[in-house]
Amino acid sequence: MMLYVLAYLLLLAGPLVALLPGRRLPPVLAWGLMTLACVLLGIQGIDAMVAGGAIPMIHLALPVIGAFNFVQTPLGGLLILITAAVFAVTLPFVTHDANAYGRARRGLFLGIVMLTLAAMIGFFSAASIVSFMFCWEIAAIAIWGLITFETRQSKPVAAGLLTLALSELGSLAGLVSLLLLASAAGSSQLAEIANAMPHIPTSLAVVAGLLAFFGFGMKAGIIPLNVWLPAAHGSAPRSTSPILSGATLNLGLYAFLRIDAPIALHHPTLGLVILSSGALTALIGIIYALVEKDMKRLLAQSSVENMGIATAGIGAGLTFAAYGHPLLGGASMVAGLYHMINHSTFKTLLFLGAGGIDATTGTHDLDAMGGLMKRLPALGSFFLVGAFAIAALPPFNGFVSEWLLLESLLRVVEIPDIPVRITFALSGALLALTSGLALTCFILLPGSALMGLPRSPAAASAHQAPRTVVIPMGILAALCLLLGLSATLVIPALGQLAAPLVGANPTAALVPNFFHWTGSVPLAIQHALDPIGARVGAQILPLRGLVVMHLDHSNAPVVYAMSTLLTFLVLTFLLGGVWLLVRGLRHRGVRRSTLWDAGLTRLRPEMTYTATTFAAPVRVVFQGLFHPVVETQEERQGAFVLTRRYHQVITNVSERLVLHPISRAAFFIADKLARMHKGRVNTYASYILLALVLVLVIAAGAGGG
Repeated sequence: MMLYVLAYLLLLAGPLVALLPGRRLPPVLAWGLMTLACVLLGIQGIDAMVAGGAIPMIHLALPVIGAFNFVQTPLGGLLILITAAVFAVTLPFVTHDANAYGRARRGLFLGIVMLTLAAMIGFFSAASIVSFMFCWEIAAIAIWGLITFETRQSKPVAAGLLTLALSELGSLAGLVSLLLLASAAGSSQLAEIANAMPHIPTSLAVVAGLLAFFGFGMKAGIIPLNVWLPAAHGSAPRSTSPILSGATLNLGLYAFLRIDAPIALHHPTLGLVILSSGALTALIGIIYALVEKDMKRLLAQSSVENMGIATAGIGAGLTFAAYGHPLLGGASMVAGLYHMINHSTFKTLLFLGAGGIDATTGTHDLDAMGGLMKRLPALGSFFLVGAFAIAALPPFNGFVSEWLLLESLLRVVEIPDIPVRITFALSGALLALTSGLALTCFILLPGSALMGLPRSPAAASAHQAPRTVVIPMGILAALCLLLGLSATLVIPALGQLAAPLVGANPTAALVPNFFHWTGSVPLAIQHALDPIGARVGAQILPLRGLVVMHLDHSNAPVVYAMSTLLTFLVLTFLLGGVWLLVRGLRHRGVRRSTLWDAGLTRLRPEMTYTATTFAAPVRVVFQGLFHPVVETQEERQGAFVLTRRYHQVITNVSERLVLHPISRAAFFIADKLARMHKGRVNTYASYILLALVLVLVIAAGAGGG
């Protein structure tokens, strides 16, 4: 508890110190204080995870509004650790950009950032409805403040208003859900509501669960309330985008786990809705990412995709558990939690890279980039690692969570219910298609931004990126690789967190104890895997083993298996062998000659692939989904057309099919109601007279009865 108090005091002190006069010392002191606060919060998060149970922290009974309680839980500890880590690695860039403002705005900017962090930590520790919604609303207002901080520009203001409007709509739905559950459970404590779930009527529980899922899902970018995310992240200050994507989106996922998980365990229909909505969200997100040429908007659409993948893992886990397969549920839940961690890691890395490119070139238009790998080698290399990780290429972390989720979905054959199997099969197909499109997208991104020739003077004159970006990117790139290689260390930790959610710890099934044989792993499997190095490092590494698999003693002994560490060793060996071979051949007098260039003496920048041309096939394939509005501009000389330019305006499908009809209906109703305020005085007098006569008739009838 004392660490929390000290951390919050440091969060308050950092922005106050930034108000002091000076251009160098105050920002450095502010950064030091705020980073120390993040370290203390991270330690407290680890302590909560290790504790293994709920520990009450604050218990207040406020007049009128009721209990205002906070509790430390292992799951909340994981979210606190992730959030503190994201803020810690982003703060150098945030402080660097804050120093460009005057003293007052510098302190205000850092104050809003710290308010966001404080509200999120409170949200992950909330124990009652009042504290839960209070911290949610504070976080929502702080996020709006971050998005609209550049108030002189119209785009941030519009994006902020859209975010705030949808956030309040989601908050209202979530609050109604919580009030319904509290009324049925007879308590405003979240833990007591979860315990009372078996006794709550089915219809009420499912309605409340749907309201909570789509209401709180707004923060996670779940369709149909996902249209705010590209607009907000594309308009927010470049240094806050890593925070918005890497940290704040987890608010929605935590709300699912806290509110919807107890409901879905007793009502599997909700779990199926979460699974299918997550898979559809993932596909929609990556499709729209592919047609973006703005780097920040592309990464924001990719955040929609990754939140959908994590949500699908949570939904699959809850559905498996509800149908009496807690181990399968644990495997899917671990995949969802793992992907949440991975997304926070590689998306923070990529948004930091986008911010560094913006700081160096002054643009985040992919069509105006190119050739940046040669000019920004460190930033480009770390950015490439992030692209590999988010594309789920082994041995990086994104591969582990996506592979584990897809393999877990295949185990739906254990459930005899045909509609459930169909839902899982369709969701798995959507996620598989999403993975393929994500690989395409993250070939497009580094290819158009880093490779080729510079396509603008800004890209051609790019120079050294800020160290406040490059050093954090290096840390995150190493973490992406480490989270991939240490899968057999991460999964047991997440298995302990998944156990209270689904009723079983899947560690023994997913990460068999090869290094310390206890009889849980059949000898035949050990002997089969020993020749490929499954027990390498048994006396050295503090692990259960190197292989991730699903042991199923009732059917086939091994359902699936893989090892990122062994894959890494094989890839390193192969690449090293190729490098040595090339080096050896170079000393044998290899003859070099000029390739045939078809008479093209020099490749011009406009001849190279841009993000727009790379995404052309996707535009064609998904034309029916996009429904683009094509704007044509022509230059004429008399009857002859000299040039013709086409510009496509693509509206998000959620906006086109959901938000636009709702807004049109609202304006229609408002227009009809407005006519009541524009009538004649005689008409209003007639209304009053008619109402008076009606009241007298009713009163007379009641008196006669």
